Amino acid sequence: MKVKTGIYFTATSLYKTVSAMVISLLAISEIGPEKLGLWQAALLVKPYMGFIQLGLTEGLGRELPYLMGQQRMERVKRFASSAQFVTTCYTSICMLVALFLTFFVADGGEEKLIYATAGVFISTMFVDNYLSATYRSSHSFNLLSKVYIISSTFGLLLIPLIYLMEFEGYMILLLIHSLVSTALLVFYRPLKVKSFFDKPIYFENVKIGFPMMVLSFLRSIPDSYPRIFILFFISTTALGLTAPSNAVLMAFNVLPAALSKYIFPNLTFEYGKTNDKTIMWERIKRFSFQLMGLGILGLFSLFVIPYAIDNYFPKYEEAIYITMVSVIIGFFRMFSVIFNVFNTLKRFKEQFRVSVSRNILYLIIPPIFFFSAPQGSELLYIFLGVLLAEIIAAIVLFAFVHKVTHD
Repeated sequence: MKVKTGIYFTATSLYKTVSAMVISLLAISEIGPEKLGLWQAALLVKPYMGFIQLGLTEGLGRELPYLMGQQRMERVKRFASSAQFVTTCYTSICMLVALFLTFFVADGGEEKLIYATAGVFISTMFVDNYLSATYRSSHSFNLLSKVYIISSTFGLLLIPLIYLMEFEGYMILLLIHSLVSTALLVFYRPLKVKSFFDKPIYFENVKIGFPMMVLSFLRSIPDSYPRIFILFFISTTALGLTAPSNAVLMAFNVLPAALSKYIFPNLTFEYGKTNDKTIMWERIKRFSFQLMGLGILGLFSLFVIPYAIDNYFPKYEEAIYITMVSVIIGFFRMFSVIFNVFNTLKRFKEQFRVSVSRNILYLIIPPIFFFSAPQGSELLYIFLGVLLAEIIAAIVLFAFVHKVTHD
């Protein structure tokens, strides 16, 4: 039963991400890098907004499967109820701020649409993060699969908006799709509890989740450094040229993200039952070999990218080489999902070292490559620097995962 659920969930997750990629690629083919650069600049704030949740959903994602493994369902409901109350507050405040910025700060119809779409993206992010943390049993993963199928199909049906209205249509598509996807997550939520602020549970959850959130944030935030660097030292057009590379990185993240959503809650559930960490390394090693096999298949896209961009995305012909470099970056970044092992074992000291090392690598290597680049090749050299940083970061990650599963 678990195997069938895992395969079904992986397949629907793949469908979800492929549909998002189709929408993204069609937008790239119709919209120039100048406009997409503005949209990507608006989203730079998104990774930082999750910080105000203080690790609420991270703690929930770790504790729910652990408590379920111990058959403590009343405590599961208390955690979910308290987190739901706080999430509703965050979402409401963020939506009000977005409305204020849209109608009183933004200038012109296009800018208002960008603000509104970014506001909805960030507001629904809080709800999506909370709800995604509650899908932890085999039955709930089947429900989540149903959400993915419906929301992804709905998104594909909105594609004509891109052809009819170009950039404005793309923004409207993203805005509507985000609202519908969140509504489906709410409708099919597995833990239908009343919102109630349980102060002891809230602080216990934050105590567990805050270090996890800080360390996860610290580990993942370097992904935004190159975009910030490009925006400030080159231009928004150059940032727009990274759209094909973003699509490539998204593609390489499809199956690792889908598999990890299923594998790590089950590992945590099993750890809650047995309290035995010795089996985790073997599971992680097997998972890593599976990722490597998938990644090697993905590397064959290096032979397709030049032809595809030249013939289907001519506005991005300057991005051919950075997109090819992104394929190799994506290969090494696939393994970052095993970072979840630290959360399962609550090994925050090692998690901190891994996160800090990745930040240092991203803050040093890409800028060195940028300032040593020949004139006209600065964007490519930033990506080459990111590649070297990612290779070293992957090696460091595996070394520490081996340590925490063997000491």
